[in-house]
Amino acid sequence: MVWWLEVLAQFVTSTGLAVLSIFVFWAYTLAFGRAYIRLLSAALAVALLGIAAFPHGASFAVSHKALLGDGSEFLLLIADALGVISAVIIASFFFNPERLLDEA
Repeated sequence: MVWWLEVLAQFVTSTGLAVLSIFVFWAYTLAFGRAYIRLLSAALAVALLGIAAFPHGASFAVSHKALLGDGSEFLLLIADALGVISAVIIASFFFNPERLLDEA
């Protein structure tokens, strides 16, 4: 596969997973109210970090390919991280904390 298509596919995949995680967080927050907000926030943070860092972050950290000039794992790691960042930015346009507190 062409390297930039692989990076683009990884970006789109990580963005989709992050958006799905954020929507699941919102659904659980609306369902359970403020009682579990800290637990749900921690679970969302772990999910987003997991999407951003694994498997390409772990592979990049332990692989020697990056030291030899093959940066494919690094590019996939960057695509994962940028996908999560993009999802959070996109979701922030639709999120209104005051409305969430009013509904809870």
